[in-house]
Amino acid sequence: MLAKDENIMIRKMEESDKDFQLFLKWMTDPETMKYWEGMTEQFSYERVVKEYRESVEEQVEQCIIEYDGKSIGFCQFCILNAQYYEVPEIQYDKFVKESDVVYGIDIFLGEVDYRDCGIGTKALKLLMKALFEKYHADVLMIDPKVHNTRAIRCYHKCGFKDLFVVPHRELQDGIYHDSLIMGVRKTDFV
Repeated sequence: MLAKDENIMIRKMEESDKDFQLFLKWMTDPETMKYWEGMTEQFSYERVVKEYRESVEEQVEQCIIEYDGKSIGFCQFCILNAQYYEVPEIQYDKFVKESDVVYGIDIFLGEVDYRDCGIGTKALKLLMKALFEKYHADVLMIDPKVHNTRAIRCYHKCGFKDLFVVPHRELQDGIYHDSLIMGVRKTDFV
């Protein structure tokens, strides 16, 4: 278990059929895919397993978000630098100091019934607290596509600030989309 509060628990994703089937369900949901990988991406069980294992090799920590014991979402995090994050170093260095421990985060709620009721915000704050306290992060960064207004609102509620936009950063459904790079320092986390 990575983090827990009254209703929400974030646990490490397991290399198990149960977690792979769960992730596959979310990766075939149009409402998730609209913002995550795109509507033209086709996920199979084999692809889920392959990408999970590749992420483990790349030291990306993948987690399942549970609410009252039900698995409802996914998050992942890893240590970052400008090159790994594929962002302009000159922009990155305006926010990040050389001595900072920086983690990048991705998060989504895969279960539609749990969206738009504050659970995503609570889950993200719980993840942030764990990264600042247990992983000794100085800075957290996240990179939503600029059209993902729901996610951006959530990130603002959690204290993330807009840092800069990287044009044409992510290919989705045959179109390169701009990414909004957002960040929060430990000293600004409430």
